[in-house]
Amino acid sequence: MDEREGKLNQELPPENGAPAPMGDEDRGRVGKHQKRRLPTGVIVAISVVCALLLAAVAGGWYLLAGYDRIYPGVTTCGIDLSGMTFADAGAALEQKFLQLNDTGDLVISINGADYSITPEDSGITYDVQKTASDAMEQGRTGSLWQRLAAIFHAWQKGTEVKPVLTMNEQSLRARIDGIAETVATSVAKPTWSYYNGTLTVDKGEVGYSVDPEILLVFVSDRITRGDYSPAEYAPDVTYPEQPDVSAIIAAVEKELVQPTLDLQSDPSGGTIKSGQAGVELDQKQLESLLKNSDRVVTMKATVTEPEYTDEEYRALLFRDVLGSCTTSFDASNIGRTTNVLLATEACDSVVLLPGDVFSYNGVVGERTYERGFKDAIVYVGTTAEAGVGGGICQVSSTLYYAALRADLEIVERHAHSRTVTYVPLGEDATVAWGHLDFRFKNNTDYPLKVITSHSKSSLTVKLCGTQTVEGKEVKMDTTVLSHTPFTVVHQVDSTLPVGTTKVKSNGYSGYATETYRVVYVNGLEVSRTFENKSTYTKYDKVILENPAPVSSTQPVTDPTTPTTPTTPTTPTTPTEPTTPTEPISPTTPTVPETPETPSNP
Repeated sequence: MDEREGKLNQELPPENGAPAPMGDEDRGRVGKHQKRRLPTGVIVAISVVCALLLAAVAGGWYLLAGYDRIYPGVTTCGIDLSGMTFADAGAALEQKFLQLNDTGDLVISINGADYSITPEDSGITYDVQKTASDAMEQGRTGSLWQRLAAIFHAWQKGTEVKPVLTMNEQSLRARIDGIAETVATSVAKPTWSYYNGTLTVDKGEVGYSVDPEILLVFVSDRITRGDYSPAEYAPDVTYPEQPDVSAIIAAVEKELVQPTLDLQSDPSGGTIKSGQAGVELDQKQLESLLKNSDRVVTMKATVTEPEYTDEEYRALLFRDVLGSCTTSFDASNIGRTTNVLLATEACDSVVLLPGDVFSYNGVVGERTYERGFKDAIVYVGTTAEAGVGGGICQVSSTLYYAALRADLEIVERHAHSRTVTYVPLGEDATVAWGHLDFRFKNNTDYPLKVITSHSKSSLTVKLCGTQTVEGKEVKMDTTVLSHTPFTVVHQVDSTLPVGTTKVKSNGYSGYATETYRVVYVNGLEVSRTFENKSTYTKYDKVILENPAPVSSTQPVTDPTTPTTPTTPTTPTTPTEPTTPTEPISPTTPTVPETPETPSNP
């Protein structure tokens, strides 16, 4: 008894957990083990990890093997199915699907407009049992670690199970096609218009389109997920081209054009070519306006109207006689008279626009027999002889006289080689085809018409235009610088009957003159400009004679006394202007090429 008691006491631990006494040998062994012992914290950590692993394995095994509910974090159509049984999930889903069928219009907002897709449009049918089965299967397929990962993912982040359903794709596609057609708008190209000084530019409008296939996928995805919340869908956008500012300006801007005569279509001068307002646009201003957000922008153009309307311009045409002259001729001289009248008629109704130059040779043309001109006296060097077109210088001189009074610019003028009787000294103008021409320029601001007329023994030239200075009058001031009287020369001509005489050529006194153009306004001199210097050569009078033999009883008489030179006559005072007839287009002046010695007196 005592022995058993002693052994039992040795095997029992000390009371209150106190350590048993050790011998020396035990202390040595314990000391050696203490040198290899791990820190307490490490031992605790290892113990915790092992415990967790054992718990995870045990819990995972429990979840995989014995958990008969839907794992936490699994949802469908916004319903949290966590912890539900298969039956509970089916009931919850059936209620949700019924609710979606009752109020499940899917509203899609496209470009600010709402479009509803009803359950009838989609023809949707939900499979409650299959959806609940799919939710139950979450975390129950695959390897152990795959299942654990799925469960952990659902628990941490959630897992959405799409409802199992069927849709009437044909019906839904038809609805989608209708929406796409409604949304589609063509891009509006930029346009512009100009009216009455205002430019209007329509920058155009963007075009919208929807790809039905993409929209179908978008809608199907939301229906499949049971997401019937309002959704925004961005259509495809096509932007219009930018307005071409340079092209607009080129088309709108116009140069200012004053009304004028359309001589090309109507040489008579009776047709007005309408004026045109000048239009100018500010390019920088237009570009700045086009940058703003408004689709349509307007801006004012700078418009400059013509000085006159067409009606006002017509009333000004040829209303005033700017200059005129009437000269006389010997109607009994048939050849010369014919030439004078042909030239007069050629010049009648010629119209000159501002800046045009009248060429006498260009208007009258070459003097030929084929054109009806006759032989008449022409000056050839020191003699006067018959030549075709003689006498037409009277018409050119009459024109020159009138042009001076009209204050026109004289482009070309030549004085006769000897004096003439139909205009004053310094106011004649000789011509010779291909050699000498008479030209003047319409230096006024309005068209000018040459009006000619004739009587039996006179011709009249009127230059009709528009007088812009009231009370204007032009006169010529001619000074004779020198005067050389002609003498009479007698020449024996044995072919004449004895005792007779014949005048071979008349005498012409020589003159040198200087002419100034003097302009008066309301009787006051406003300008005095040099016009020309003219030199007229002296030609002696030649008398041919065949004197009878002189007897000793007959007294010797003195030669014939020279006649007094005839002073050139002043043309008749111009008559009052008459209303001009309709004009014709001026002939383009031509420059004579081949000189011709004779000039027409």
